[in-house]
Amino acid sequence: MAWGLEIGTDSLRVCRGELRRGRLHLRRRAEVALPAGLVRPFQKDGNVADALAVSGLLRDLCRNAGCRGWVRVALPDPIFSLRTLASDALPGRREDARRFLCWQAREVLPFPVEEARLDFLPLGPGPDGRARAACLVARDRTLLEYERLLADAGLRAAVLDARSISLAQAASGRLGGGTTGLLSVGTTWSTLLVMQEGRPRFWRILPEGPEGWARADRPRLLREVGDSLTFCRESEGIGPVEGVALAGLGVRTAEVASALQEWLGVPATALDLCAALRTAGSPDDLAPWGPAIGAAIRPC
Repeated sequence: MAWGLEIGTDSLRVCRGELRRGRLHLRRRAEVALPAGLVRPFQKDGNVADALAVSGLLRDLCRNAGCRGWVRVALPDPIFSLRTLASDALPGRREDARRFLCWQAREVLPFPVEEARLDFLPLGPGPDGRARAACLVARDRTLLEYERLLADAGLRAAVLDARSISLAQAASGRLGGGTTGLLSVGTTWSTLLVMQEGRPRFWRILPEGPEGWARADRPRLLREVGDSLTFCRESEGIGPVEGVALAGLGVRTAEVASALQEWLGVPATALDLCAALRTAGSPDDLAPWGPAIGAAIRPC
């Protein structure tokens, strides 16, 4: 049974859990609020405004939860880039393939390729027969900031992943196969993640949190979601999404889901983690824990 930790912009959440025959067994969980401005996710700039304050809160949180040693961590989406890269063939050794994909991504990264840290998931051949890989990339010095926080709290990172991808891991039993969308709304951003057969293929990060979906900006955000899905179909060569799950919108979920369903012409529903993880309890209670749970149950 592994520990999962989400480092967000407004809170830290840690839990210990595992999946057994598709059912979540959650043993412990604890959370603490983060004062505004302590964690600010950027790809190129510093992310942690006060490392001593954050590491102190993290240390106390983990002490109270009994968490120590290795953890699997979900970090804010905006520090990452998600790209699908294609090549005639990938090197056989994983480290060689990682270096090769970094070199391939050099022209689309917002920082020097020498500073990139990349993980990837092979996707198999595309329609043109070329090998494809979904690549998650972040700046090494940005990840080192978070790793120092963990070390100061007596923890070590087994995995560093993006928040929405960790949430998709927790929701995999509900998202199912085919091509599906997950609209995950954080404190100051919204991520549209497209999954195909349970694997991430594309995302678009919009600089609007929950308040953006409540204001007159909603029509613009709906249009951007629609345009992003069109671009995904054209650039990735995959079919249209069969449905979209929504998370992080709280009391606005139903009205945004209705508007999104009308705009896209496909089912749009609230993400029910209790159903996805076949566990009892209130969906509202479990909803904020999706990324931490997904990190905990993620295969390393």
